[in-house]
Amino acid sequence: MKEYKFSRFSLINAGLFLFLLGAFASPMLYDSFKSWLGNSEAINAAPLSEEDQRPALALQESYINIYRKASPSVVYIRTNIVVRAGGFWKRFYQERKQAGSGFVIDKKGYIVTNDHVVAGARKIEVIFHDNTKSTAKLIGRDEASDIALIQVPSSKRNRLVPAVFGDSDKVEVGQLAFALGAPFGLDRTFTVGIISAKQRRVDNSRFSRIQTDASINVGNSGGPLLNVYGEVVGINQSIYSTTGGSVGIGFAIPMNEARDVMQQLRKERRVIGKPALGVHIGIPAQTLRDDLKLGERKGVIIIQVLQGSTAEKAGLKEYDFIYQVNNKKIKSSKDLVTIVQKLGVGGKLNVKILRRGQEQSIKVSIGERPTR
Repeated sequence: MKEYKFSRFSLINAGLFLFLLGAFASPMLYDSFKSWLGNSEAINAAPLSEEDQRPALALQESYINIYRKASPSVVYIRTNIVVRAGGFWKRFYQERKQAGSGFVIDKKGYIVTNDHVVAGARKIEVIFHDNTKSTAKLIGRDEASDIALIQVPSSKRNRLVPAVFGDSDKVEVGQLAFALGAPFGLDRTFTVGIISAKQRRVDNSRFSRIQTDASINVGNSGGPLLNVYGEVVGINQSIYSTTGGSVGIGFAIPMNEARDVMQQLRKERRVIGKPALGVHIGIPAQTLRDDLKLGERKGVIIIQVLQGSTAEKAGLKEYDFIYQVNNKKIKSSKDLVTIVQKLGVGGKLNVKILRRGQEQSIKVSIGERPTR
């Protein structure tokens, strides 16, 4: 075994090194010890008392109660949608999976959701609150309102818990609002916010929207918007977003407006197309204006009348110039489309036209656009 001997100079260097090391490490050790003491104090600190937090606990309990009340009525919907893909010369169809939400409306197995959730679906699978599954059939869709009705078989109806409907006309800005659904497939997701606005017009249909900042994302479509009583006041339908995710601007179909559509779908059991006259219209070029003797009058020209449409049945023809409808001046194609969409299928129009320089009034009923 080798024996090592240290000189006095080596011992002095070693001592100096240990001194410097201690001077450098001692502040860190002190901070760690101080932090440990602080944590010990925090561990031993008492939480806020129930008495102090009684209002917060009551609010928290009310949220829990709303979820417990509404959750059994809400379902997660998965569909297989057939879409057309490929270029002009290579057209083919492919199947795409899609998801959304819905809620039970009665013990007969009817479930309401959005039209865009089930449109084109070959298969509709419903997942209940207890994770049991069932295949549902489509009862009807309304493309204008974006509402659809599906139904599960009688064998699955013993577990159905119908939702409670609220009065959406009583909704006020500032009231609490709750969304329940399956955003991004995460079913039973419960979010809270307020009613941000009501009677919003987000498209040219006759249906308004309730605006809320309760978080709504892809997959919430068709789920309920709830009030503090656990009542459904709206059907979550869409969001405004610059990113594809929730930015706090969501829209729901008011329940009072949805009820009539639901009853119609239940009765007629079909796909109801968007309101349409059955004409293609445009703004006439100057040469055509001169030929038709239109002068400076504003309006739109009928380019084509679709066979079998309400426009054809009423007697409208190609090159008829529409300048007024129901006492409202028509200056663009958008003006006419807006009137038709707001009145809806079955609405009555008094159309004033110029036909080869002769003024005429023609009464037209609004029909339906061919469904997809």
